[in-house]
Amino acid sequence: MADAPGAYLGLDAGGSSTRWLLVGESGDELARGSGGPISAIQLRTDEREAALERLAALLAEVGSTARPVRVVAGVTGLEPGSPDALTLAMTAAQALALPEPAVRVMPDIHVAYLSAFAPGSGVLVYAGTGSIAFHLSAGGVGTRAGGHGYLVDDAGGGFWIGREALKRVLRRADEQGAPAGGTLAGGLYAALGGSDWDAIRRAVYAGGRARVAALTRVVALAAARGDDDARAVLAAAGAELARLARVVSGRLGVALPVVLAGGVARCGAPLTSAMEEALPSGTRFSVSTREPVEAAAALAREQAGLSG
Repeated sequence: MADAPGAYLGLDAGGSSTRWLLVGESGDELARGSGGPISAIQLRTDEREAALERLAALLAEVGSTARPVRVVAGVTGLEPGSPDALTLAMTAAQALALPEPAVRVMPDIHVAYLSAFAPGSGVLVYAGTGSIAFHLSAGGVGTRAGGHGYLVDDAGGGFWIGREALKRVLRRADEQGAPAGGTLAGGLYAALGGSDWDAIRRAVYAGGRARVAALTRVVALAAARGDDDARAVLAAAGAELARLARVVSGRLGVALPVVLAGGVARCGAPLTSAMEEALPSGTRFSVSTREPVEAAAALAREQAGLSG
């Protein structure tokens, strides 16, 4: 493992995949890669050992490039200061031959928030596979809405968008007794390997939530090409994400700027315009397309006093 005193590692670990990014002292990219899913939820199930093995393999890949001096990892489903956080931090420190204080493991939503706001200054709506709104106070207290997982809600997130698009297309196919037409249907059929139910069923139920969430890109492309169904799905997603922001602001009792981040933020105007329209009048709204792994790497640099 080569020493790289000017390298800083960001990790974005989630239920669909895990990404890593090495940056230099000036923030320039040195290397990046990805691996399988790693989440705190998995650490509390029989997937624990497999998740830790995936983390070790990913860090070995990082180490083959360079050994960073600081690491920040954002992990889905993590509670701050929990035993799971300690386990992940120790695993990373040992794998990279770093002192434990050089590795900071945080909930992924904290990493995303701090990449958009100083503590106490706004509401982050993060929509990746799932969806959540979050505010972190200056005293470190979190206020959240949503984030209940795809089996319960997560409206407006990538899985929800993919499912809603599939629902529309499959219901239309049921009604007419033949595959649905249109740009959205054609895109979904191509992504899933066929237009018949057997092909769709195999793709969806073998691929699980990650395969369904990946259909968000298909929906966004169809919407950009003017497909009414795709645009309707994205508009509904935008309204759901705005609802999360309104809930958090209402609980705080103060109007705050709102930033939308996560993969869904790349869906374009059909979603973002609908979200902005559904927020209280006068709300400052912006969209961040910064990747979570980039935010984690930036925080690693900031810990070394290299922000800017």
